[in-house]
Amino acid sequence: MDSVSSDVRGFKDEFDLLLKYRGGIPAHQDSIDRYWFVHVPADRPPWTDTEIEVAHGDRLTVFCAGRAFIKQHPGAWADAHFALWLRIGERAEMFRTHQGSLTFTAGQSGRLYLSNVFPGQWADAYGRMANPAILQISAVGEFAVLIVRWRTDPAHGLSVLAQRADPAARLAQKELERLHNPVGIPEGWKYLPSLGDAGVFRRLDTPEGAVIRCQCDNDAMILQRSVEAPFIADSRVRWSWNVKSLPSVRAEDSRTTHDYLSLAVEFDNGQDLTYMWSAALEPEFSFRCPIATWRDRETHVVIRSGRENLGRWIAEERDLWRDYQNAIGSPPDRIVGLWLIAASIFQHGQGLCEYRDIKLATPSGLYCVL
Repeated sequence: MDSVSSDVRGFKDEFDLLLKYRGGIPAHQDSIDRYWFVHVPADRPPWTDTEIEVAHGDRLTVFCAGRAFIKQHPGAWADAHFALWLRIGERAEMFRTHQGSLTFTAGQSGRLYLSNVFPGQWADAYGRMANPAILQISAVGEFAVLIVRWRTDPAHGLSVLAQRADPAARLAQKELERLHNPVGIPEGWKYLPSLGDAGVFRRLDTPEGAVIRCQCDNDAMILQRSVEAPFIADSRVRWSWNVKSLPSVRAEDSRTTHDYLSLAVEFDNGQDLTYMWSAALEPEFSFRCPIATWRDRETHVVIRSGRENLGRWIAEERDLWRDYQNAIGSPPDRIVGLWLIAASIFQHGQGLCEYRDIKLATPSGLYCVL
């Protein structure tokens, strides 16, 4: 824990120095209106009131540092960029940062709240937890959060801060680069609210057509596309993917190694069938998700294993009807969604992948989703 406390103190000290220096510009010419440091402990359920009043149209940048741990499993931890959540007002949708920073314009007025919660514990998109007491029982750690309210264009303010050669200035430069290269996702797709948007997936237009690129760095996200199709015999899912780097080096069927890249199909009974490329598990092996909050709804099917063919485009086709019966049991009535899943939060590595030509085919019709 000492190293975490040191990181949090260092984050505050470095940014405090940078903001007071203000890039060498006199205070009356500064682009910063005001800034605040907020301490967010991991065992405070579930929201911390910053006492900061945000007005509609305010331009804000958030930076964060620190870690949250599971008391019983010190090796299970999440950095601030994954577990810090923000909400303006008590009834608004929550959101989180992209790799430790985020610049945004407030869409409404209200008090700013922050939360230190592992994403899987959310019950909805508005910050309600299924079991708030679990934080006091199981979590430990702390986050340091900096909120900057800009007087002028945030890009200009960040460029001023980025002029110095110190760690805080490098974080400002990274956020400036993110502003100049915004992440867009394909039309019709959305993020699973309980994991949020962290910029892991993005749409690319290539000579071969539209591609969804996934770059998952010590993070986890699910990108969803709604589909309405009957689930009947000979229903199939087809796609091509180019997996360049697997996020795990070990078998992914344990709670501490469950990092993977996959395409999943969601059904109207709440189940989903997740096709994954494993680092070590045998092809056609299936298993229930080892994460408690997902165990009752998600089943994994390994379709490829090992590092052979990494970096190459591979076309896949799976018989959904057969796979569902083999891995789960009696099939439900309808298919309701397709998901792209990326997780690298357990071993804190990186997964890289691209998807294209995603199609759902049933005897009653062809559903092209990318």
